[in-house]
Amino acid sequence: MIVTLILILLLVVFMAFFIGLNLSNVCTFWFFKTYTDLPVAVLALIAFGAGIIFALLFILVAKMKAPPSDAEERAKKKLEKQAKAEEKLRLAKEKEAAKQAKKQKKETPVVE
Repeated sequence: MIVTLILILLLVVFMAFFIGLNLSNVCTFWFFKTYTDLPVAVLALIAFGAGIIFALLFILVAKMKAPPSDAEERAKKKLEKQAKAEEKLRLAKEKEAAKQAKKQKKETPVVE
């Protein structure tokens, strides 16, 4: 956890230096309106934020369109596996009961 905190602090310090050293670099940006004298660092942060937003939107849309069959199939396979295990257990119990019955039959004297 301390390593993560140190890495985050280093990233923040790097970003502060980057923004501080590039405040004098300005450009013009058009997005349905012309923005003049926009610092390059601010434009980079805006582009980064827009990229994150669009990536999340694409991920959400892909998850909505994806068929839920993966989860359903896993649940179905789990139920089938459980049913097979129960069937094996039932057969083993029946086999054991048959053995016990056969053993009791041998031990019980036959009265004639």
